[in-house]
Amino acid sequence: MESLLSYLPIITAIACPVGMTLMMWHMGRSNGQGKCGMNLTPSTHPAVDKDAQITLLQEQLQTIQDQVRALKASAQPVEKQSVHSKSF
Repeated sequence: MESLLSYLPIITAIACPVGMTLMMWHMGRSNGQGKCGMNLTPSTHPAVDKDAQITLLQEQLQTIQDQVRALKASAQPVEKQSVHSKSF
C-alpha cells in the first residue's frame, strides 16, 4: 500500500496530459459531424433560410423598439438628488 502511495504524485502528474490528449483525439475523430448536438453541415437553401431569418429578426427588432417607446412614454422623470442635500 505504501509503495502505491509513493507513485501517487507521478500518476496525478501524468493523468492530466494523458486525459487531455484522449479528449483531443476523441474530438478530432468527430470531424465536425455534430456529435455534440450541433449540425455543422451547410444548409441546402441558405438564401431562403437567410431571408426568413432576416425577416424574423426585423419583426423582433420592431417589437422591441415598440416596447422601448412604450416604456419611455410611461416612465416618469427621476429627480436628481444633490449630494449636499441628503440628510442623515
